[in-house]
Amino acid sequence: MRNTIIVTILLTIAVVGASIYYFSSINGEQKTVSKPLTYLPETTLLIVATQNDETTDNIFKDFEVFDALIGFKQSEQYDYLKNHLLRNKAINNYVHGAEMYVSFHPIAKEIETLFTIPTIEDISKADFPELLKTLNGDFKLSTQDTLGESIYTIQYGSKDSVVHLAFLKQVFFVSPSKELITQIIDKNIPKLASQQIDFFVANNRRNAPLSVYFPHQQLDTLTDIFKQNNPGDFLKQFAGLDGESAWNINFKQDALMLSGESQLTHKEGNYIALFSSQAKTAQRLYTYFPSNTAFYMEYSLASKNLFQDELGKLFTYRKESTLLNATDGKQVSKTAQDLQKALGKEFALVELTNRSYLGYVSVENNSVWEQFVNQGTESLGDSIYRFRESNLLYAYYGDALKPFTRPYLYKTDDVVIVSNELSTLRDYIQNWKSKDLLIGTLGFKNFERLVGNEANVTYFAHAKNASSTISNQLTSAFSKNFRDKENYGYQDFYAWSAQLSGNNGAFLSRVYAVYKSKNTLGSNPAWKYTFNNRLITQPYVFEHSDTSQFILVQEQDHTVHAISPSGTKIWSSVFSGRIVGDVIQLSDRSLVLVTDRNRLYRFDPDGKMHSGFSKDIGKEPSSSVTLGQIAGEEILFIPVKNQILAYHLDGQAVENWTEETVDGEIIGDVKQVNGQLVVGTTYGRVYVFDQQGRKQKEFDAEGNVVFRNPIGIANASTDSYSIYATDTSSRIYQFNTAKPTVVKQLEKWSSKHYADFVNIQSSSNPEMIILDQAQLRVYELADSIRLSYTYSFTKEIDNKPQFFKADGGLYKLGIASRSTNLIYLFTESGAVEEGFPVEALPLFYYGKINYNSGNYLLCSRRDHTLYAYPH
Repeated sequence: MRNTIIVTILLTIAVVGASIYYFSSINGEQKTVSKPLTYLPETTLLIVATQNDETTDNIFKDFEVFDALIGFKQSEQYDYLKNHLLRNKAINNYVHGAEMYVSFHPIAKEIETLFTIPTIEDISKADFPELLKTLNGDFKLSTQDTLGESIYTIQYGSKDSVVHLAFLKQVFFVSPSKELITQIIDKNIPKLASQQIDFFVANNRRNAPLSVYFPHQQLDTLTDIFKQNNPGDFLKQFAGLDGESAWNINFKQDALMLSGESQLTHKEGNYIALFSSQAKTAQRLYTYFPSNTAFYMEYSLASKNLFQDELGKLFTYRKESTLLNATDGKQVSKTAQDLQKALGKEFALVELTNRSYLGYVSVENNSVWEQFVNQGTESLGDSIYRFRESNLLYAYYGDALKPFTRPYLYKTDDVVIVSNELSTLRDYIQNWKSKDLLIGTLGFKNFERLVGNEANVTYFAHAKNASSTISNQLTSAFSKNFRDKENYGYQDFYAWSAQLSGNNGAFLSRVYAVYKSKNTLGSNPAWKYTFNNRLITQPYVFEHSDTSQFILVQEQDHTVHAISPSGTKIWSSVFSGRIVGDVIQLSDRSLVLVTDRNRLYRFDPDGKMHSGFSKDIGKEPSSSVTLGQIAGEEILFIPVKNQILAYHLDGQAVENWTEETVDGEIIGDVKQVNGQLVVGTTYGRVYVFDQQGRKQKEFDAEGNVVFRNPIGIANASTDSYSIYATDTSSRIYQFNTAKPTVVKQLEKWSSKHYADFVNIQSSSNPEMIILDQAQLRVYELADSIRLSYTYSFTKEIDNKPQFFKADGGLYKLGIASRSTNLIYLFTESGAVEEGFPVEALPLFYYGKINYNSGNYLLCSRRDHTLYAYPH
């Protein structure tokens, strides 16, 4: 299980990028692209090329990934050196506009850095020493002649801050290691092969701010430098995969992303090479991996037959050819043949935090699978079985599943999960049933959106889950850096990953390092406000004056807080009871709300209560206050169980209001349409009232119908408006004031689904939003009801949708998941808004918090604190 060397390789690649930012100012256009690379030793581990221009400088400005990997102290030293040495006018005039290379080299079990910078104008060898003398004000210079060339030692800052420089054939070579500079000068040291240089040059995109070259044969050297022990089951799959890779950076502020090509010069006997002849396909087994996944490799095939043919050749090369024809020295049984026919094109190897393994294989023929289970396995009960024969998975899928000799198995959906330990498999089954999965975590959702799922091989290392394993497997020096939270940021990475996609015998390859950036939404609050208890309402934002707004929120002890847009307290007051529904603001900026203690409140933004308030309304409200009109006068309508109450703005009950009762309990707030009041009830009925509170019309859904959700109104500006409702049997009702009732059933939802009708897309009518268990569906309400988009969550959602005012009279849809502590915000088209999901408790706010502010996320966590994150 010692597999973490791949992680260290990815870290190394990222470190290469890290150094570039600090030396990027000495880049420029080169006369001959390949000439500087011909001096590099053949032991070169990695090469990076970057451009020196204002665009590149701006791209890498404040790129936190670099600081986190190279070390904060080291980055300060590089910054100093860049500004005082490399940007010195005397030198900068010759290198500005040149392309610079940064390469990494093994020196005495360590990795040293070399900066290779060609000049854009010739400097005579005789003039060069005089040029260096201009640096004497900031640096101490000394010279040593070696192998007929001069090596200049430049000391800066502390006595340990030293770099060595050589100038050969109009190329600067700079390194902290004198031994490395000597290797450059020494003509007897073997240098990079010309074909390797040609590959890098050919794949170096000049419009990319950073390019990386990696010669595969250096994998063993990297293993020796970084790792204490022999390679494990993951790394062994890459053994002997000679060739080279060249990648170009795809810039993202909180991630290092490299993409390019990998050519293979020697594939015989290598397992991963089998996938180079495949075509990339969608991968989906990762959706079954548990949340305690530390590492995984997922594999997918376009052609299973081609893969097994090439796997047979690999076994022949290894002198294991009998594997495909026999197991345990016997001819393959009929049941083993059934297994081969039953299994599909997807498989995976997962290492957990406790270093146990799980294997995954897709099933493409369920009927043949059942035949195999009946004949080829032993039942242990609880749908768990064990293979009767050994090495079957290795025979059919090779090295990926070699760890599973005669494993236990469990099948869910069309995926078989295997483990060598029965306890590990039982633990997984529990995780699966409770949906405690990797895809349900915040970090993986962001990773998944960044990386995509089309490839033939995907490697993934979860930084936190794999932290202990990585630290223990690195050599002491690198392990110390990995654990150093003060000077390095390795703990702030979410994951490292690599993907390979077959490309006619080669690979298209991508490398990712995903960082928990301080600029990521939910990481760096503009301010925070602490309460004594948890919040029981979402934060609301209202007008405070002509020049400012304020935030209103209630905590569990019923204290209502008014908070300024800068996060300071304006006032707080204990209300009688919990706020029911939403809070509304009147034209005079006063606020109106009701509580579950039968109280009606009206108060100013400064917290002063209006005369006559708070008022006892005698009955517990079932939803928010609605501001409507009777004969041109603004009236407050309050639903209370099976009645509608009506009050003037001064808190006096409306005279001659009939307060007629309805059958069932009113759901949601009161709707006012064209002077009429409309409510729906739990008995599957809709009532229309006139302006005196008298029933004008009643719609009764036929049969034993139950409504659980608020009603919606479409075509509200017309006399023949439509009223929409859903029942507990997944039926949709369209009650029309001028037409017969229409009943439809589009899909099957659970009886406890949430439904709401809000305008979240650019249409004249509201959309119907259905949130059922772990599924979100949004429908257009037009001449026919059409599905607009869907979204699947990893766990059931127990909280109702939230809606936030957006431009053009629309609303943004927000969803909170208490089971995963994630909150989501959706765009008009149904995509998850950039930066979401965010880890937080339900009840949040998104939008402006002051007239001229940008959008903010206001949310709370378990520490009873409200956080304000700019977005």
